[in-house]
Amino acid sequence: MPISRVLPSRKRPALSRRRFGSNELLAAALGALAATASAASDWLGEPLGSGGAGGKINYTVLVLIPVILLASVALFWCWLQRQEAVRRTRQLQRELNERQRVETALRESEARFRDVTEAASDWIWEMDENLRFTYLSERFEALTGIGTQSVLGLTRWELAGADASIDPQKWRKHREVLETRAPFRDFIYQTQLIGDWQNGRYLKVSGKPIHDEQGRFRGYRGTGTDITEQAKAEAALYQSELRLRRIIDLVPHMIFARDRHGRFLLANRATAAAYGSTVEALVDRSHPPGHGVPEEVEQRLADDRAVLENWESRLIPEEVFTDHTGRVCTLQTIKIPFNESGMSESAVLSVAIDITEQKRAKEDVARMRLYLKNIIDSMPSVLVGVDPWGYITVLNQPAEQAGGVSWAAAQGRFFGEVFPQLQSQFEQVRQAIRDGHPIKTPRMTLEVDGELHYADVMVYPLMADNVSGAVIRMDDVTARVRIESMMVQTEKMLSVGGLAAGMAHEINNPLGAILQGSQNILRRIGPELAQNRAAADAVGVDLNQLNRYLQERGILRLLEGIREAGVRAAKIVADMLSFSRRSEAQAQFALVEVEDLLETVLRLAASDYDLKKKYDFKRIRIERAYDPALRLVYCDKTEIEQVILNLLKNAAQAMAEENTPSPSILLRTAREADYAVLEVVDNGPGMEDKTLKRIFEPFFTTKDVGVGTGLGLSVSYFIVTEQHNGRLSVTSKPGQGACFSLRLPLAREKLS
Repeated sequence: MPISRVLPSRKRPALSRRRFGSNELLAAALGALAATASAASDWLGEPLGSGGAGGKINYTVLVLIPVILLASVALFWCWLQRQEAVRRTRQLQRELNERQRVETALRESEARFRDVTEAASDWIWEMDENLRFTYLSERFEALTGIGTQSVLGLTRWELAGADASIDPQKWRKHREVLETRAPFRDFIYQTQLIGDWQNGRYLKVSGKPIHDEQGRFRGYRGTGTDITEQAKAEAALYQSELRLRRIIDLVPHMIFARDRHGRFLLANRATAAAYGSTVEALVDRSHPPGHGVPEEVEQRLADDRAVLENWESRLIPEEVFTDHTGRVCTLQTIKIPFNESGMSESAVLSVAIDITEQKRAKEDVARMRLYLKNIIDSMPSVLVGVDPWGYITVLNQPAEQAGGVSWAAAQGRFFGEVFPQLQSQFEQVRQAIRDGHPIKTPRMTLEVDGELHYADVMVYPLMADNVSGAVIRMDDVTARVRIESMMVQTEKMLSVGGLAAGMAHEINNPLGAILQGSQNILRRIGPELAQNRAAADAVGVDLNQLNRYLQERGILRLLEGIREAGVRAAKIVADMLSFSRRSEAQAQFALVEVEDLLETVLRLAASDYDLKKKYDFKRIRIERAYDPALRLVYCDKTEIEQVILNLLKNAAQAMAEENTPSPSILLRTAREADYAVLEVVDNGPGMEDKTLKRIFEPFFTTKDVGVGTGLGLSVSYFIVTEQHNGRLSVTSKPGQGACFSLRLPLAREKLS
């Protein structure tokens, strides 16, 4: 029976919506248990039990024990749930309080940061992943005067405008930093919006990359400051200092400042030139420049210290100064003490005027004579002063070297005795003195150390202060004469080159006709073309039988030979045209196939008239040792072809002149760390050490007069070293051939 039926209606506890405490729950449970026991007794009509006296079992107890246990467990479980709910409520309350505190602190921090940002001289900026501005704080417009909306969506280099084109290297490095997602600091640039270059602002910015939670790059965030006024002030200060520096440098006298230890704090160009240095190198040296006269240095230091101790300006009428060339001069110096703000100690400002010339003007004639001798000694020409009878009165230093005798030893001797090569000029000396006009003998031939030299000889009449005589000036013009000869030879070669190019063009026309005709013949007798079969059927000819006949008689082979010969001739003409062309502008550098370059040179050499007729180039065995690791080299193909062809010609000529048995030339290539190596090795007569030392000198040649100009290897050396930043070297021993090694840099940036 349900318990609700057992309990009287008046005894049923009223249910309340309020929450019960643990004591109330316990009391309610006990009441429910008592009511249950009473109801059970009423329902049974007697105490629950069986048996007689002393053996009855109380069934009420048996019923109540499990009910009490169940009620106790339920109560304990409710109590635990309530404690957990209380704990969770308190934890939630703590979390809510902590969150409110953090939010309040965050709002306060944001307010402080905003106030600091608006009050500071910096602004905040942000960029997206495309490096375009997406945010600028209000301080940006307040500081720069540039509208924020006009900047948003732009990149920094678009904002810079012309500044990016003025200094592209700076902007290229900055873009590389941004593209590598690296942070940067203190990048300075000038803005330009809508052509406002004059009013552009100088900005200094720093930034760091932004990444999301997944590590993806989202852009940049950083700060910036307007340094326009600072930049203008620095520019104005720099211009002012520059003007002052120019004024000081224009002064021909020495102006400098030094401390008590002799360290230069200021110097103009005249001072730096006197010490054989630059202004930058002279200033802030730890020790004064030594010039071999320590006594002068000590005396100047003592004078400076005396000025500082007395704190009075001092004029030094004369002090000896020896410059870096050893020239001793006399200076008049005024020394002024000063102490500029920011300097740790005092210094001395000195202005030194060179009064050497004024002092020399007061010296005797012997000193002036020595001075004049120094002048004529510095001239590169040979100067010989003679009297009307040809006896030597004056010699300069080059004349002493040419005659192998000093001025003192040669004075009073006949000039033809000291200079036998000038003895023929005696009649010109007398004529110049007699007529009063100079006489010139151009290109006088002289033999010096077994070599032919040229000299221009000029005889000047000397008539002053009733003293007559003449000055013979001899200038070595060997180099000029050789250059003129080279120019004539060059003009000839240009004419020959133009003629060869014209002939090549003329040859190309019949070659084209031969090639086209041979190809057309082969095509029109082939049975594979429908037109050929139709024409043959029309005239009753069997093309297959015709082709068998032509094959049997070797006509097809002859036609193919004509075509191959024409192609080979066209290739030779093309190589000649390519080699003969020269760019009138700069050299044409490009990546060149090394093997193709060398094979082209070999074809040119095989078709060269001198190599083929005089030196029998076809008789020479050509060996090849090409490194497969070296395929391309960056060079001017035409110029390197010229160098290799010149080396082949020299090798062929040397082996032909010495009748070298089994002549051979090895073309070898190799790849080094930084260079491509091309070598031309022959088994010819080789060279002596004396020849090796001068092999690359202009106009040096071991060939007979008229055979060589001595310019081939010097020009080749110039092409390799100056125009390609490479190296050209040679190793050789007499009787063991020669090896010319040409090294070209692999890296393009090495070519300037």
